[in-house]
This record gives sequence, C-alpha cells and structure tokens, in this order.
Amino acid sequence: MKPLIPNPPAGRGRHERGVTLVELMVGLLIGLLAVLIITQVFLVSEGQRRTTTGGADAQVNGALSLHTIQRDVQMAGYGLTSSSGILGCPISARFSGATPTGFPTVLAPVVITPEASRPSGSIGDSIRVLASSKTSYSVPTRVVPPAYAVGGTAFPVTSALGVEANDLALVASNGVDPCWVFQVSSAPTTSSIPRADNNWNGSGMPNRAYGDGSVLVNLGRLIDNQYEVNGNVLQMSSFDVTAPSTRNVQDIQAGIVNMRAYYGKDTDGDDVIDAFNITTPTTNAEWAQVLAVRVVLVARSEQYEKEAVTFAPPSVDVGTTPATAGAAACGSSECITLGVSHLGTGTEWQHYRYKTFDTVIPLRNMLWGS
Repeated sequence: MKPLIPNPPAGRGRHERGVTLVELMVGLLIGLLAVLIITQVFLVSEGQRRTTTGGADAQVNGALSLHTIQRDVQMAGYGLTSSSGILGCPISARFSGATPTGFPTVLAPVVITPEASRPSGSIGDSIRVLASSKTSYSVPTRVVPPAYAVGGTAFPVTSALGVEANDLALVASNGVDPCWVFQVSSAPTTSSIPRADNNWNGSGMPNRAYGDGSVLVNLGRLIDNQYEVNGNVLQMSSFDVTAPSTRNVQDIQAGIVNMRAYYGKDTDGDDVIDAFNITTPTTNAEWAQVLAVRVVLVARSEQYEKEAVTFAPPSVDVGTTPATAGAAACGSSECITLGVSHLGTGTEWQHYRYKTFDTVIPLRNMLWGS
C-alpha cells in the first residue's frame, strides 16, 4: 500500500519563506534611525532645560547676593553716625599689645576698596561695613570733667545707657585726631564707664587724653563685615572680638563673578546724590557727603555652552544723571562694563550666559543721623 500523504492546508503556497537577512537589516536600520531621532530630540530638550535652569539659578544667585549686601549696607553706621563730627577719625586699637591685623583704620559706615587697590589677582571691588552690634541701645555719650587722662581707669560720662561689661567702645574728639577702641571691663555706673588692663586695654591705653566734649560710642561686639568676590563665589569675612586678627570667612552665594561699588555723594549739600564714584573720602566733611552706595553684580550661569553665546563683556546701564565714574557712552545713555575674562583661558568666558544686577542702597543711618 502507498503511504497516505496529507494534503497541504488551503491558502499556503508551496514556496513560502521566512524573513530574509535583507529585510531584517532594513528593520534594524529603521529602528536605529528612530532611536537616533528620539535621542537628538531628548538632547536638544535637555540642553534647553539646562540653559533655562542655569539662567534661573543665576537670577536667584544674583538676587540673593544683592539682598544680603543690601541688608547689611543699609544698616551701616548704626551707633556711629549720631555724632557726625567724629566720622573719618583714624582708629587706634591694641589687642595683647599689638595692633590687630586687618582692624578698621578709619571710622566710617562703609569703606569701598577698588579692584585696582586690592591685592594682585583680586576680582572686583570690596565693600566693608561698620556698625554697632547693640540691639538695645547704641547711643553716643559725652565725656565730661574730670575727663580722661592717659592711663585712666574710667571715662566720666553724661550717661552709660546701654553699655555693658565686655562691650567694645570707641572714644573720639573729632574727625581728625586718633580715636581709640577699648573694652568696658565691668558693669558701668550711670556716670562712669570703667577701663581696666586686659587684652583690649593695654597698660596706659588709650595713650592720649580725651577732654570734656569728647564722644564715646558703644560698639558692642562690633559689626565689621567685608564682601568680596573670590573666584565665582561671593564671600563675607567678619570680625571676631576674641580673635581680632583672624577673619571668619563664609561663602554667601556661588555664581557671582564680579562686583563694582560706588559711593553715592551729595557734594553740594542739597540732600540729593549728585555723583557716584570710588574716591575714598579723606576728611570728616567728605565722609558726611556719603549718603548711599551703588552696587553692581554679575552672576554667571553654570551651564557651559558648546557654542559661544556671549560676545561682549556684560554691562549695566546706569544712566547719565547723576554721573557714575568709569561709565562710558552706550547709545543715549551710559554703561558700566564688568570684565569676566578672568573666568578661564582665551574665549572660554564666552561660553557662559551672564546676568547683571544694579541697585542704589541708601545709608539710612547717615540720612537719619542715628
């Protein structure tokens, strides 16, 4: 008998084949092209996201930095400016028999050090703020007879309101002669502020007499904060009454790459600022002209772009009135240009985006005389 051979199922061809190698390769190519397109879309989207996020971070960094500086600067001179006649006096101080390193050299609410006057390699200007730290009372008081003689143990005063043991105090006659810093050695009486030999009060210090009419200012623990840019970080160094030759340094905000500061001066006595410049006052009358500080900051995005995106150093429009020293014409106005070429080598700085900030901070204690 012949074996039974089943008939092939209906609809199937005798020469049916599977997927060929060519068809498989075409399918893989189409898949790879789809993955490539999706990847490119993702990369472009991610790059735009990083650029946007970096720009937002720069905006926040600059705003927070400006707020921190503004909060400190507007309180500058608290407790010092009520007796405006002593502003500008050269400060003398001794700690353990030696002048504290970096201690303020002049009694002034704000001292700006231009970049050109700072150590080599420094970036931008620095802003130094002085004020009393007392939160209760910081009221200048008058020295009265029998006054203070060299080597004296107390200052006879009209009032010791707000003065406590271990407070720093400053005594001055005017804005020309030296003003001395000493430490209140014990609780004062209503009419006498004691001074005994200790770290701040060397034997025979202050070394000059302060007669009737001299002014004694309560500094508390002294607010002495200095703001400056180091690399791409805004830093603040502060005074420590227990170690006055050592500054406590802290980072305030990253992404800040340059800073400019200007004294706002009323040079004609009409209570209106008519000049912004970096000329440091040298007399009492010149310090009395300083009513505000103009601060300009540059913040940089952390996103490095493959292509150059910034083709000129960042600048800020400061207007034409009042005049700002160092500003150059830009159209019908004037602008301050802030260099950023120190960020990397060659044209590397052009691969970042920048945001500028500009504000004028009134010195309210100068305006109020408080």
